[in-house]
Amino acid sequence: MSVDRALQGVLMILVLIGAGALAARLGHLTEELEASLSRLTINFSVPALLFSSTVTHISRDFLRQAGWLLLIPFGCMLLGYGLGFALRVLCRVPRGDTGVFLVMFALSNSIFIGLPVAMEIFGEPAMPYVVTYFPFNTTLFWTLGNLGIAADGGRRPASVGAAVRKIFSPPFIGFLAGFAAALTGLALPPFLMQSLTYLGNLTIPVTLLTTGAVLSRMGRASLRLGRAGWLTLLGRLVLMPGTTMAACLLCGAPPMMTGVFTMIAAMPVMNQCVIMARIHGANHRLAAQMLTVSTLFSLAGIPLWVLVLRWLT
Repeated sequence: MSVDRALQGVLMILVLIGAGALAARLGHLTEELEASLSRLTINFSVPALLFSSTVTHISRDFLRQAGWLLLIPFGCMLLGYGLGFALRVLCRVPRGDTGVFLVMFALSNSIFIGLPVAMEIFGEPAMPYVVTYFPFNTTLFWTLGNLGIAADGGRRPASVGAAVRKIFSPPFIGFLAGFAAALTGLALPPFLMQSLTYLGNLTIPVTLLTTGAVLSRMGRASLRLGRAGWLTLLGRLVLMPGTTMAACLLCGAPPMMTGVFTMIAAMPVMNQCVIMARIHGANHRLAAQMLTVSTLFSLAGIPLWVLVLRWLT
């Protein structure tokens, strides 16, 4: 883990986010185009990336060596839900924002921001841990998270069938297909794997450009935070990565696993939180504000967490 590499990674991310913001200001990246690119990413490039990365980096030997330690993020996310609920009560966050607040506090942007950050800081060896972190994060979002956001908006909880369909989104199906192929030793033709790799390579630049477009539209008003906003930053930048790192160290996780899980736990609010809050009639303005602010603050916090990890691991 190099501080210089972390800084280079942050600068790369800032350049691409800045390019997206500039493109939006110049009218080249409109809201309609941004929405189309987001759908392209979620339905095509992310599933391709997760499939090819899982096939390439996950194996029986890796799973046997890592074992139950791969469950650490899942346990920490559940603990984060408990911590977030306690802080909501103690600090009197409005009850109607509970579902949105808990998702923002406990769950991270593991793919759209976490993936490029992990790749820039740790390189290819980070991929097995990124792709195993993702299914826990997305499963909790589409179950506990989605139900909580729906409750904020006064909507009835979705049926079990609807919840299951949400969990099995295209990215999750891409991961499962890649996982099955890796475990069975299925070898795809080289031309197909290369095609999926090229398609997956769209993920990082496109997601960072669209993130920049979102940030540019939020404006300076998004930087004025209320109680829920400050508590979200406390969770995203301090408590969740700190809890994850402590759990990894106590359980004897290897340094690479500890570093990747900690950094992903420190990532910003999930993009999907904003989308589902709008759909359910919950506080989508709070979610959009914290997507903006947590992204900016997390970029500043990345080198600090690299320093902490270098000192402790």
